Amino acid sequence: MGNLFSGGESKAAGDRCPASPKGAAVPPSAPDSSSASASACASSACAATVPDSSSASASAVPESPAASAASTASTADEAKNSAFNLDALRAEIEDIRANPPPYVSQVGSLSIPTFILEDDQLTKPSGQGPWDFTAAVSGALTAEEEAACEAAKAQATELRFSARIATQELARGERKLADARKVFGEVERRAGQEEEQGVRALFRRLPSVGTWLVPQRDEALVDDAALEEAASAVQAAEAEVQELREKESQALKEARKVERSASRSKNAEAYAFPFRVRIRFEASQWPFTLSDADGVRFQCVIHHALIDDDHHFMLEPFYKTLPRKDSVTLTVRGVLQAVHRFLVDPLEAWGIPEDSAPMRLHQEMASNRQENERRLSTIRKYSKLVAHEELFQTPARWQAEWLDPAFWSAVQAGTPEAWRSILTEHLPGEVFSFKVFTEDFCKTFVEEIFNFYDCGLPARRPNSMNNYGIILSDIGLEPFVDRLQDLLQPLGEMLWPGPGSSWDSHHCFVVRYREGEDLGLDMHVDDSEVKFNV
Repeated sequence: MGNLFSGGESKAAGDRCPASPKGAAVPPSAPDSSSASASACASSACAATVPDSSSASASAVPESPAASAASTASTADEAKNSAFNLDALRAEIEDIRANPPPYVSQVGSLSIPTFILEDDQLTKPSGQGPWDFTAAVSGALTAEEEAACEAAKAQATELRFSARIATQELARGERKLADARKVFGEVERRAGQEEEQGVRALFRRLPSVGTWLVPQRDEALVDDAALEEAASAVQAAEAEVQELREKESQALKEARKVERSASRSKNAEAYAFPFRVRIRFEASQWPFTLSDADGVRFQCVIHHALIDDDHHFMLEPFYKTLPRKDSVTLTVRGVLQAVHRFLVDPLEAWGIPEDSAPMRLHQEMASNRQENERRLSTIRKYSKLVAHEELFQTPARWQAEWLDPAFWSAVQAGTPEAWRSILTEHLPGEVFSFKVFTEDFCKTFVEEIFNFYDCGLPARRPNSMNNYGIILSDIGLEPFVDRLQDLLQPLGEMLWPGPGSSWDSHHCFVVRYREGEDLGLDMHVDDSEVKFNV
């Protein structure tokens, strides 16, 4: 079995190793260990308890008229700082905890991150905040949205029928126009023939002179009334066709608009899952705005075309379309609602007309939706086949009997002395080992993995080098790994301050080696801050 979890996608990850209850923690510079049965690299946002403090406001007084512009900007910043209220923010979150919307679960508490990223460097926060808040948000339709979706489906059927009628009327109008043009052409042709014949007859009657006389057009020879009547019929038919085209276009537009609302259920099925979301509040910005660099981030596995690929941040249009209270201030509930609406229908949430979105974007969205759908389908189907339900609880509930007593004591104590007492150092400052799980838990875990192999459900492979591995998050064990990552976070911070202090994701998997299948891996490098082999 191979990596239990890793931070970020492995460029090549997974190690051959016998099953063992011992774990080894390896920093990014260390070579891969080959003594583990389930290895894991981690990066997850670690947060400290929020100190009970209120924000301080700053003031600036211009010394001269030339500084008035700077004073105006400073005053705006001062107003924003003055508007921030930590107690009010906490109260908002407690209100959500007490009365969560149907699409929100696993409501967390405010915490200050140990490290933040500034100018591509990890630094400790200084001053007030920032404050992080996590909650799980689902794209599943609420009862009201479901009812609206059903109503939209019925309306879409009616509008499609109206659009078909409009198309049929347009077809009749176009046939009528073609007939009118045909009649006009025939009248014009006959008029031309009659005029030519009349001119020839006139020339035959003229006396022979030295110069040909060109007679004036004889109106009597041409039926102008018939020509005008035919031309008027063409113009009328053209006007009718134009009107019918506009009518059909409008009918189709309305039908597509309603069908888009009706199709929400399809998109919702692909994202009807509690995705863990982290919201970061800055004292200098909240409640007027969120940072469009790291304000809202998905801290979980999700496949979506409109989320930043590298870090799962929301893109700029999300922040521009956030709902505001009295058109001015943001609310935590409103931000969570915006995340939900994004999962249900991102284009509508961002005010992007479906017809104006490029085809490539539609294709990318469909591809990601299908990939997310496949993953969730496997998780839902396997949830009915699991061998050990206690491993799949949400939120995860780790049992003390699963963990080695010394490790559990270190977790509870949480002191550097307690952690160092369980470590064996193999490579100074880089490679350590320690007992994590009991033998009984290892047996339970391996039974679950082989139970999944036996059920025959599809699974993505952890990397291009392994044909039989399983990504634990893709079979429903993401909460389980999230909790394990939380347990190990203090150890990572103690051993490697910085890279070990700011874990924000994991790529957790097992690999299988046996005769006739994969037998091992070549030398490779894992794309992670810290790697745990178990």
